[in-house]
Amino acid sequence: MIIALVRRLLLIFISLVVLSVTSFWIMLKDPLNQVLFEKSLIDGYFRYITQLLNGDFGITYVGGELLREQIFSVLPSTLELCIAALFLALLFGIPLGFIGALNRGTIGSVIRSVSSVGLSIPVYWIGPILLYLAAIYNWEISSVGQYNALYEIKAITGFAIIDVWFVEEPYRIKIVQSVLQHLALPTLVLMITPMMEIIRLTQYRAELVISANYTKSALIRGWSKMRVLRVYLLRNTLAPILPQIIRTFTLTLASCMLIENIFNWSGIGQWLIAALSEQDYNAVAIGVMVIGIIVLFVNLIADLSEFLLDPYKKKAWYD
Repeated sequence: MIIALVRRLLLIFISLVVLSVTSFWIMLKDPLNQVLFEKSLIDGYFRYITQLLNGDFGITYVGGELLREQIFSVLPSTLELCIAALFLALLFGIPLGFIGALNRGTIGSVIRSVSSVGLSIPVYWIGPILLYLAAIYNWEISSVGQYNALYEIKAITGFAIIDVWFVEEPYRIKIVQSVLQHLALPTLVLMITPMMEIIRLTQYRAELVISANYTKSALIRGWSKMRVLRVYLLRNTLAPILPQIIRTFTLTLASCMLIENIFNWSGIGQWLIAALSEQDYNAVAIGVMVIGIIVLFVNLIADLSEFLLDPYKKKAWYD
């Protein structure tokens, strides 16, 4: 087990080194940063790492603002959208996966086909179409941005859906309504890819459980499908696929960064694209570093859950 733990920690360390070298190389694209590290490349790299460890992310060359403050202002918006989309994906994806597994005929085939097609549909193509339809048919969720520009929400946690409840205004309900309306459409678009992936994972795993001998025996004894679902399917399906569902967050994060510009969502994806267009290499380097750390953290949580829930993976740690 100790060897396996050391191996995992070594892989994380190597990933962090590669990530930091990539971030450092991006910073060197700016001539001003090359002056800062003119003594030697190795010395400049270690100075850069020391600054990061001390929480000094530098400043933007466009506005001169602290990058740490900018990251903390745009990252919660992206996480808010990703968490909302993943919640809806779980809410609809898991039941549909079980329905497809319990009905292996036409319904199961349709759900499997739809999930396969849905995974191949680009969300950045669906977003503009839904915006167009919402504008044509006057949907109330056709708004872009996080909330109406007439309102002001003080950033406490950075999550608008939470901070709106701390607004001390007589029309607070209107502000809450505005936040939810602005959140609805990008969330519905963003949930498509993770929902299709969750449907596929759930249906595949549930079909394996249904084809097992203990499940067939229960059905032969006259158990209803709901009883089989409650006793066997839920426990033996959700636990093994939970790590893969956790990793779906990285897929959602990647999709979120693509659609933020479509819905004018002030998240880290839109912020990074703006930094690229302005050639602000400081911001791009820190943005790449932050996103990479989030992905590593999510994979670490998935590995831990896999170790705790899957007996076969737990056994592998002792090999």
